[in-house]
Amino acid sequence: MTEPSGMPLDGRTVVAALVDDGLALMAGVGAAMPATIDVFLNGQADAKVQASIISWRRADGPPEAAFGFVALLPMQNVSQRRLKTALFKAPGQPGEYRIESRSQGLESILSAVAEQSGSAFATVIDGVIEALLAGNPNKKRLRTVAALVRIAARSNGFIEVLGGLEEGDIYIQGWSSNFPTGRTRVIAIDEGPVLAELTSAEFQRDDLGEHASGVTGLMAGDTRINPSKLQRVYFRGRDGWFSIEVYQQRVLVALQDVPAHIRSVLDRVKAPDNILAQIRMAAHRFDGRDTVSELDRPVRIGIDFSLVIEGSGILVSGWMLDPDRAVETVMLRVGGEAVRIDDRWTRQSRPDVTNAFLNDPMFSGLNPARNSHGFLVFCPLEDTPSSDQPVYLELAISDAFPAYCPLNPTRASARQALSRVLPSLDPRSVTASNSIERQFGPMLQNMTAQNPFAIDTHDIGNFDEDAPVALIVGVDDTISDIGVTIALLGLDEVTRHLPIVIAGPAESFDQVGSDMMRLAAFYKLNVRIVFAEGVEDFCDALEVGVAATNSETIALVSAHILPHDTGWFEPLLAAYRKRGSKCVVCPTILFEDDSVRWAGTWIEGDVDGQYLSDRYVGYPRAVLADAEPTEVSAGTPECCVMPRKAFEDINGFTRGYIGPSEKGLDLALKLRMGGTASWWIPEIEVLGSEQSITSAPAWEELSHRLDRWAFDRRWSLVVSNLRSHNHAVD
Repeated sequence: MTEPSGMPLDGRTVVAALVDDGLALMAGVGAAMPATIDVFLNGQADAKVQASIISWRRADGPPEAAFGFVALLPMQNVSQRRLKTALFKAPGQPGEYRIESRSQGLESILSAVAEQSGSAFATVIDGVIEALLAGNPNKKRLRTVAALVRIAARSNGFIEVLGGLEEGDIYIQGWSSNFPTGRTRVIAIDEGPVLAELTSAEFQRDDLGEHASGVTGLMAGDTRINPSKLQRVYFRGRDGWFSIEVYQQRVLVALQDVPAHIRSVLDRVKAPDNILAQIRMAAHRFDGRDTVSELDRPVRIGIDFSLVIEGSGILVSGWMLDPDRAVETVMLRVGGEAVRIDDRWTRQSRPDVTNAFLNDPMFSGLNPARNSHGFLVFCPLEDTPSSDQPVYLELAISDAFPAYCPLNPTRASARQALSRVLPSLDPRSVTASNSIERQFGPMLQNMTAQNPFAIDTHDIGNFDEDAPVALIVGVDDTISDIGVTIALLGLDEVTRHLPIVIAGPAESFDQVGSDMMRLAAFYKLNVRIVFAEGVEDFCDALEVGVAATNSETIALVSAHILPHDTGWFEPLLAAYRKRGSKCVVCPTILFEDDSVRWAGTWIEGDVDGQYLSDRYVGYPRAVLADAEPTEVSAGTPECCVMPRKAFEDINGFTRGYIGPSEKGLDLALKLRMGGTASWWIPEIEVLGSEQSITSAPAWEELSHRLDRWAFDRRWSLVVSNLRSHNHAVD
């Protein structure tokens, strides 16, 4: 027979419902069964599962139906065909049940179980909850558990104060009469249920009497819990499930105020030593203050600067004095991320720090001959921190609580950061080499900076963005040549009729933009002037320029390149078309004294680490008199014609270089690897102005070494394989 409530009582039938895709619940009556039992579904040996049984004794049932039961059956390895029977392999006589065909929901079945089990329902539902929580329940199952707990739980206090901590856990404070002390698994409800571990303790409150006590704790969820959305916490007490609600007028403590709030109750907290130690550590977390300077031990730290490198991480320069070696580790913390820095930083000599503390009695152990207190370190981060996110150093100190040094990083591009740091380094020093290898190189490798982009355009004349061929001029922040470039393009009968894009940094164009437009109008050119953000060299400007036109053939020219004579562009374009319009063609680039600056890049034997060679550099122009057009290993984006599609297929220039030299070489090799060959056309000549040559201060020498380091990491193996292939062909 079956009760109207929906639960079969005949001892031969069960009702079933899916909890989720991996678990089914069945309910019925029968003889006594163990807590776990093998069940064969549809009478098939290959459909065997091990079920968890939660049962209760029925007051008026016959021996064969003396117990009601709920069975939880894992279904991951069971085919999804319709279930008709379930054979429970109990000791003695196995019980075979027909699975009722009419569909019932989980809540309907549990309602029937509640009606049948009476006062035992609390124990039954508790057993079901514990079984559902076993292992690592998925979101759907956890929602089911939360619904069941809501039915079973009794209210037992309020959370009156709460706040989030930076590591993701939550501090709660309130009162309860049945709250667990120690570590407990709980279910937190914010916008949904979250499994969490609660580390909790009691503390004395005079307003509660003897039947309740103050409670405080730290709660860390499997996923991050939003303290402002927290509604209640379910916990398992000594005699069932309870809930502690978040009080409607609760106090939400700001992140950096939470440690001070914990300290305010710390003297009244009662808990085992291990729990008390964890709460004390939370009371001494970062609260925005510099606590290193308050230490009564010879440990001090100072920060020269800290820079957020967009899409890469944080660069920190500073010093630390620790003559007694009390500092065990130094961590950079931001949000939920923590990076240890003392095992990766580059030490620097700082005699000024030694001299400043030499007469301080606390630092009597300071060795006046040891000055390596400075440090420079790059910390890679998964996400760029927001401007309001605390960034700080945490010093773990032996036999003491951690001490903190807040950072106030400013945002900078990699180039801006390096132009600030590199001038202070001696290019010949070990520190410079170490900084490139351990700090600046990884900084460039990790960089996922945003591509440069246009913020404004101005058209002069009849600019046709859909013309078959477009000339693109890339301008960097040294733009003194741009007026000459515009004039020479206007005097050439071919280039004056081309659509010309002139792209460059908005800051510089703001100063000379009106002069550029006036010159373009004077020479009756068809020009689109593109003001761009994120441009650090002519390569970045060229990339923005390519995006400003739809032309299938693009001629790229650095603003530092000037025509040697009129009539240079038409033969360059003819050479491109002669080769099927599917290659890169480049002219000879001369210095202003007519010596050779660029005449092709070749893969050579690896001599002193130089596996790519620019031939004829510095030779008189006359040595090229008999040279023929030649396919080269790499062309140059300083002056070339190429298919737009080839440029777009390789996603343009690679971020992760400081200057244009290796960035351009990287582009040429990407084109080669993508199947686009490069040709040098020796009889066509242009001039490269002196401004585009590295005749640099020390920091530019180091930036070139850094770019070469980054280039080698990307290309040395590929070029080595290409060189081996070339030798095999020869």
